[in-house]
Amino acid sequence: APGKMAAPAAAWNRLDVPWPASGARFPPAVRRLPALRRRCDMAGKRLSGTGLAAEGRVLRAVLYVYHSRLLRHRPYLALQQVEQCLKRLWKMNLVGCIEALAELIPR
Repeated sequence: APGKMAAPAAAWNRLDVPWPASGARFPPAVRRLPALRRRCDMAGKRLSGTGLAAEGRVLRAVLYVYHSRLLRHRPYLALQQVEQCLKRLWKMNLVGCIEALAELIPR
């Protein structure tokens, strides 16, 4: 029927790509898929592990303690930018996107 989405249960159709995005067709390199799955698993573990969260908490504590003393110093401003990057990283839900990508890769 016109207007219906083709194959809603197909693997290529399950990933939600937010707009604006780009699409491209390319032949899959099947022999590289297991390595991609391993890399996805490693990245997911590192992002969802306790190390990155602990470093973020330490960074926020340092920024809180030195806010009034170092408000306009360049190193302090650089640390604030790092904190903003960490906030954006968590807001992106990168771990969820990596897990969704790993699910699309056949075992």
